Amino acid sequence: MGSSRTKMSSRPSVHAGCGERKGESPSGSVVPFSGLRCALGLVFALIWSLNGCAAGKADHYNRAVEQHRRNRLPEAVEGYRQAIRQNPGDPKAQFNLAVIYQDQGRMDEAGKIYRELVDRHPDYAAAWVNLASIREQAGDHEEAERLFRRGVEATRDDSAPLSQYGFFLLRRDRPAEAAEVFREALKRDASCANACFGLGEIAEKSGERAEALRRYERAARYNPTDFEARLRAARIAASLGERPGAIAHMQAAVALKPDRGDAFLFLGQLLREDGQMKDAERAVEEAARHGAPVAECNRELAVIYRNLADEAERKGGF
Repeated sequence: MGSSRTKMSSRPSVHAGCGERKGESPSGSVVPFSGLRCALGLVFALIWSLNGCAAGKADHYNRAVEQHRRNRLPEAVEGYRQAIRQNPGDPKAQFNLAVIYQDQGRMDEAGKIYRELVDRHPDYAAAWVNLASIREQAGDHEEAERLFRRGVEATRDDSAPLSQYGFFLLRRDRPAEAAEVFREALKRDASCANACFGLGEIAEKSGERAEALRRYERAARYNPTDFEARLRAARIAASLGERPGAIAHMQAAVALKPDRGDAFLFLGQLLREDGQMKDAERAVEEAARHGAPVAECNRELAVIYRNLADEAERKGGF
């Protein structure tokens, strides 16, 4: 299983903090970055703190952020360009514009902006990290590692660059080094969800299921929107015979992503094994509605219907 936790986000200011958000070789742009774990907390702190700025120079930027948040990318691009023309010295609009380009696969344009940013603002850790991810995607792993390290050095307090570097090391099949980096991230921020997830992935690959479960559960606690942490915690809890915990994790997971048929199917199986047949039936029906394999849903429903029939017959015998 490749790490899925270093992915950059397709949202304003791709780089993010440890609160929200792993890595096989990346594919696609850094923002979709197949298999990469993303951190979003720092990003949103940057954006929404700026929304409170006074009118004037911040207007174009704030409007662009709102368009970006709504995924209206052409309008966001134009807004960021206007903000840059209005205030060339402010790096935030440039950074967010580069994020959109990166999300769209326009890596040369994104990389050029990041280079300009780090030249003028060498402590801009987020730009170093995103530039590193572009070089990694291009297959230049030596340069990518140098840039990840530069991002780590740019800040002594932020855990996000460390967690991103940790997932890079996992993708390079260097788990012992990655574990040290994740632990260092947790020293900076004990609630770094990405670092918890990374340590969970290392433990899971080593067969340490109880430790992996503990780490994934911490990742989910520190980032309640982390679907994958919930899913992995549920699968490990189920394998350890901790069905109530597995059910709780899957109920949280489907609430986060109600369009995931596979998640509803797994929840239905857990509920059926726990004897909660009506809830299991509803979950599997949801699974079928959201694209889970029809044959698997039908097999599961057949078992549930037999159990419901047996239950009705037993009640009728009294």
